Amino acid sequence: MTNASDSVQRPAPAGLFYGWIIVASVFCMSATAAGIIYSFPAFVAAFEAEFGAGRADIAFAFAISEFIWFMTGFAAGSAADRLGPRKVGLAGALIMAAGLAAAAQAGSLTLLYIAYGAGVGIGGGMIYVPAVGLVQRWFRVRRGLASGLAICGTGVGTLAFPPLAMALTEALGWRGAHMVLAACALGICGAASLMLVAHPREMGLAPDGGAAVDTADPATPIPGLTLAETLRCGHFWLLYAASLLSAAAVFINYVHLVPYATDHGITAQSGIVLVSILGISGTVGRFLLGGVVDYFGRRNALTLMFAGLALAMLWWLLAPPGFAALACYAVAFGLLYGGYIAMLPVLTMEYFGGRRIATIIGALYTSWGFGALFGPTLAGAIRDMAGGYFFAILMGIACMAGAAICCLLIREPATRY
Repeated sequence: MTNASDSVQRPAPAGLFYGWIIVASVFCMSATAAGIIYSFPAFVAAFEAEFGAGRADIAFAFAISEFIWFMTGFAAGSAADRLGPRKVGLAGALIMAAGLAAAAQAGSLTLLYIAYGAGVGIGGGMIYVPAVGLVQRWFRVRRGLASGLAICGTGVGTLAFPPLAMALTEALGWRGAHMVLAACALGICGAASLMLVAHPREMGLAPDGGAAVDTADPATPIPGLTLAETLRCGHFWLLYAASLLSAAAVFINYVHLVPYATDHGITAQSGIVLVSILGISGTVGRFLLGGVVDYFGRRNALTLMFAGLALAMLWWLLAPPGFAALACYAVAFGLLYGGYIAMLPVLTMEYFGGRRIATIIGALYTSWGFGALFGPTLAGAIRDMAGGYFFAILMGIACMAGAAICCLLIREPATRY
């Protein structure tokens, strides 16, 4: 049951369904939160110089923040289902800003771990997961389009923020850059969270902007499964395993692609361009692959995407390590990854319904936390021991292939929502 403060009606321009304002707000929140966390590669060299640490130790700062991000998402999703997404999102913006400001003052790698973990991790989880789950409630017929538009904020943020972080680091140092990012988290995510409304019926609306619904009985349950019922479904756990394995491989890219490039003589600025290419191609992938989803079905399409991502990483492993080859890889990986992350919340809604959608998405996304924790950290350790990334990338390929197999084994549920 949502808090009354989240059911206050807000004016919208005549003829504009308020769901699209929700989409725009979630876009801004996901762009800022994801853009900040995926700016981490811009700081790797500065952290190495500042703290005299190895690649695995630096990667662990990112890994722990992502782990806490997705672990927090479970509790944040449950809180948003009960208290409403606006309060949870606003609290997340405050916590993320405080964590970034604390990271700017860190005098040791341990303090950096704490600041990133407690601040960026907890704050990001409170911002992202409830907001993504919210979009699913506001749309039914146009759910795929709305979810894609909202979540493409992660791609746009990944495109825009890493070059900004690099430029800020060059101008202000990495500590000054973190203070600017703290202001962005508070200003953008805080303002956008104020626009969130938990369900269309709280404004007398139906999903997709249909005819107004009767809100006299707010106790009428939303169709779907509870978390306990969901956890008894075998297809949830196969989807969980696929998400965990794929996340381990995905975050190897976001932490180690830039250091891999610089290890092979590519400048740090060009390496950051690769992250931006991942961002823009991921944004395109959210829309370009929509037709594939409609033709093959979402589960089959997801299986094909995982298989394609494994093949893309095989290209990374075997191709000559020049900028052009890595740019082609970033395009292919970003396109497939973009389609995947846009599809996952939609598939979750279809399988389990909207009754506890934020809680269920939060539970599913804990798999990303585990993948983010061991994937980039283990890849960094393998690189430090082997003196190169060959076996680390090979590990990523194996994880992504395992995700495809898990997805292939999912049986379609008897009821779809």
